[in-house]
Amino acid sequence: MFSTSLESVHICFDDATITGDEITEILAFLKSDESNSPSGSNKLVAPVEERKRKRTMSNRESAKRSRLRKKRRFEDLTEEVNRLKLKNQELVNQLANVLSCGNAILRENNRFKTESVCLEIRLLELYRFLVAMQSPVSTKLNYITNLMI
Repeated sequence: MFSTSLESVHICFDDATITGDEITEILAFLKSDESNSPSGSNKLVAPVEERKRKRTMSNRESAKRSRLRKKRRFEDLTEEVNRLKLKNQELVNQLANVLSCGNAILRENNRFKTESVCLEIRLLELYRFLVAMQSPVSTKLNYITNLMI
C-alpha cells in the first residue's frame, strides 16, 4: 500500500507532517503487534464467544427451570386427579346408599298401599256386616249366604 523505500515522503495533516520513514515505522509496529499477539483477532472473538457461552448457559438454566415447572405441574395435576378420583368414589358410594334407601322406602310404601287396600276391603266388609245386623232377618240371611259362597 505504502511505499517502504527510504525516500522521504511528506504527508500533511493540517499542521502535522509525517514522513515516509514514520509511516514505515507505524506499519511495522502494527504488523509486529499482530504477529506478537496471535489472539489479536481473538480480542474481538473472545467477547462474542463469551456472550455465546453465557447465552448457552442461560438457555440451559431456563430449560432446566421450565422442565422443573413442567414436572411440578404434572405432579400437581396427578395429585388433583387422585383427589378427584377419591371424591368421585365417595360420591358413587353416597349415591348407591341413597338409591338403596330409596328402594327400601319404595318397597315399604308399596307394602303400606297394599295393606291400606286390604284394610279398606276389611272395613267395607265390616260395614256391610253392621248394616246387615241392623236390617231385617232376610237381609242377614242373604249376607251370610253371600259370605259362604
